[in-house]
Amino acid sequence: MPINQNALGAETPWTQVVVTQRQIDSLCSCLEDYNPLFLDDEIASQSGNAGIVAPPTLINCFRDFKTTLVLSETEVDLPLLLHGEQVIHYFKPVRPGDTVWHKIKVVDAGRKKSKTYGELSFFTVLIKLKNDADEKLVEATQLFFVRDK
Repeated sequence: MPINQNALGAETPWTQVVVTQRQIDSLCSCLEDYNPLFLDDEIASQSGNAGIVAPPTLINCFRDFKTTLVLSETEVDLPLLLHGEQVIHYFKPVRPGDTVWHKIKVVDAGRKKSKTYGELSFFTVLIKLKNDADEKLVEATQLFFVRDK
């Protein structure tokens, strides 16, 4: 399915969220990951992290507007969407009480050959997270393929 090439460059506004220990606890419970560095202030304070840090996967909880951006701007049907590769670079830990700002942008789009599907449309999104001090927390790219009907 061809995607709307005008989606290239489309982006969300910067959106903020304050990370809470409750969010971290909930994610850890869902993942059954009870690492004390995420949950126990006393143990985490004695670590090299000098306090509780959020699990790296917590960043996936704060990508507001991603689905809306992807579906509205690229004009793809959700059932035809395939997740390709994902590359994540972590720069600083996220902690309870941190204000996290995030933004998503479509940075590449086109068609590629596929061994399984012949030729597919694709697009790549760039996800940026920063803190109130404008310091990079995370930068990630996600590649998506869109199957032809």
